[in-house]
Amino acid sequence: MDGMQWIVRFELPNGGPGPETVASDDLAAEFDAVVVLLLRDHYCQVSRDRAQAYSDAFGEFADEGVAVVGALPDSKDRAAYWRKRYDLDYPVLADSADGPTADAEGATPAMTDGTPRFDAFSDVEVGVDSLPAIGVLDTDSKYPRLVYTDGGETLQECPDPDEALEATVDALQ
Repeated sequence: MDGMQWIVRFELPNGGPGPETVASDDLAAEFDAVVVLLLRDHYCQVSRDRAQAYSDAFGEFADEGVAVVGALPDSKDRAAYWRKRYDLDYPVLADSADGPTADAEGATPAMTDGTPRFDAFSDVEVGVDSLPAIGVLDTDSKYPRLVYTDGGETLQECPDPDEALEATVDALQ
């Protein structure tokens, strides 16, 4: 992140376990950090694999005081489908494609490969080379701050849960 720290606040519909909406302020009150797992779409095998791997490691993150949330640039219905289909233990947030970044016709500009862009997590997305990716939010101050991003140069380089947890612990020191 080259020393830059962006405030990332959100309140998004949740298709996964937990409340109907998940807000950064609520997570900040309960956890030391939040790992945001940005997922591409249903057709991305790497995203599906990473989503399941992070679910399998959910307890390890919780033991360290770190929340995990998945984010899709899609609807709440699609997020709920992911949660059910892949049996995910963490919130799956719908960062819908019709948010404030939409153009005059209401369509959000896609990435060059056609993947829709994120809205609330656009600052996380900007900090990575490819999706799936992670962003780490430090919740120690008044507002959650983006302190780390990693997506690798290719799809296959998204950090696995062990790498993400290690990076999170390092970023918080």
